[in-house]
Amino acid sequence: MKTTCAVISAATLLAAAALAQSDVIIKQHAKEIRDQNNVRQGVAPPSTPAQPAAPSTTTASPTPVQQSLGKVRADLTAIQPNSQVTAQQKQQLAKDLLATAQGANKPSSATVTALAEELSAALAQKPLPEKDRNRLLTDLAAVLNPGNIQPAQMQAIYGDIQAIFQVNGMARKDALKITDAVKAVAAETRR
Repeated sequence: MKTTCAVISAATLLAAAALAQSDVIIKQHAKEIRDQNNVRQGVAPPSTPAQPAAPSTTTASPTPVQQSLGKVRADLTAIQPNSQVTAQQKQQLAKDLLATAQGANKPSSATVTALAEELSAALAQKPLPEKDRNRLLTDLAAVLNPGNIQPAQMQAIYGDIQAIFQVNGMARKDALKITDAVKAVAAETRR
């Protein structure tokens, strides 16, 4: 009798644990779908840091981050779909991404190179429309210069990056590779 009760109790605990695990997975999947829908509709992610308004009467010179992002934009635009990305293009993208990081904690060259590899491979498959490329650049700038970004906001940025690529036809597993590379960079910049 005791053995039967013990087996039933163990089975009940395992079933409860499985349901709790599936609840987390369902919530995460729902967040991914929400992010993808937002990308389709052009809604900015809630975690995107507000850009300070530039004075309208004076022309301010671009900041080093803005200059580096301009170079990253050019690097991403130069990658043509259905073409072989050269080692020089990947190195230039990695160099410009690294130059975008302005904080005290810069990511390692190896981590940034891995991100450049993933991004160039993705864009060689299919380019991003300009509005999605701009969102990607904003997200990358936030990851490379995290400042006061909270962990929940950083999670939303990861979700937005993944959604940008998935909405543009990339397989989920490939979009996750890019997100993982971004997370590796963030881990080094948030030390």
